[in-house]
Amino acid sequence: MIQGSRSRRRTTRLLLLAAAAAVLAVAATAVADARTDYLVRALRTSPMFRVRTQAAISLGGVTTEPQVTRALSDALSDDHPAVRAAACAALQRQGDPSALPALRRVTSDREAAVRQACTSAVSGLERVARTQPQSTRLPENNGGGSTPSGSARYYVAVGPVATKARGIDRGTLDAARQTVRSTAQGISGVRMAPDSESPRAATAVLQSDSLSGYYLDVSITSVEQTGQGLRAAVSVVVQSYPDRNIRSMLSGAATVPGGSGPTAERQAIEGALRGALRNLPQAMAASATASAPSGGGRRRR
Repeated sequence: MIQGSRSRRRTTRLLLLAAAAAVLAVAATAVADARTDYLVRALRTSPMFRVRTQAAISLGGVTTEPQVTRALSDALSDDHPAVRAAACAALQRQGDPSALPALRRVTSDREAAVRQACTSAVSGLERVARTQPQSTRLPENNGGGSTPSGSARYYVAVGPVATKARGIDRGTLDAARQTVRSTAQGISGVRMAPDSESPRAATAVLQSDSLSGYYLDVSITSVEQTGQGLRAAVSVVVQSYPDRNIRSMLSGAATVPGGSGPTAERQAIEGALRGALRNLPQAMAASATASAPSGGGRRRR
């Protein structure tokens, strides 16, 4: 009896330790994600070239993901050569061959240091491309259907962004929707549905290509000024498509430290949306495993 009691206590301690480790892992991931979002914002918006340069250098060492590759690729056209050179070096460190088209466009940069960094990055990423398949490409900003390279598994539609928060204009809502589209499009295996697609057309695509359909119903739940800065919170309801039965709900929040005004508002909303959508691949995979896709589509075996 005593031995059984000790065994139970030992098992309980092990379970508690495992739970604590899981909590710490989640917290570490959240901190890393927040740091990446901060660096991307600094690279895109800081008026000081030294800050943008340091942000580009730092992004070279974070986990490779579409938003990082896009931000660094956009920085290749920065006004300052130090930022452009740092972006080239960071893209080489990231090792994502999807950046090659953007790099090749600046191999004739007017600054020798940028050309040298760009040439080195192109050479390095070409070696990577020869040894491993490219799983994703940079998202394109358009409203039509699109498919990243690789085998498509999910067919994703994005609805208009709703909000009950006061003072958010139509331009901010449209920008938020584009953030959702571009982020979803960067996920491996996602094919984006065109805007205003009819249920019949969506069902035909799902059936012919054996895809699982999802509709993202997005809402900006709050935007408020806090002691730390401007904070935005969002929710993303993942629904089946085209019949729109609820599958799961994702949420996210982000704060622009010391921020205020329309620019900070958009940055906070974008950060909150990207944070929420980090769990979208898991949500779609879990739903596809648990039930057949909507519209009669068939899961691939």
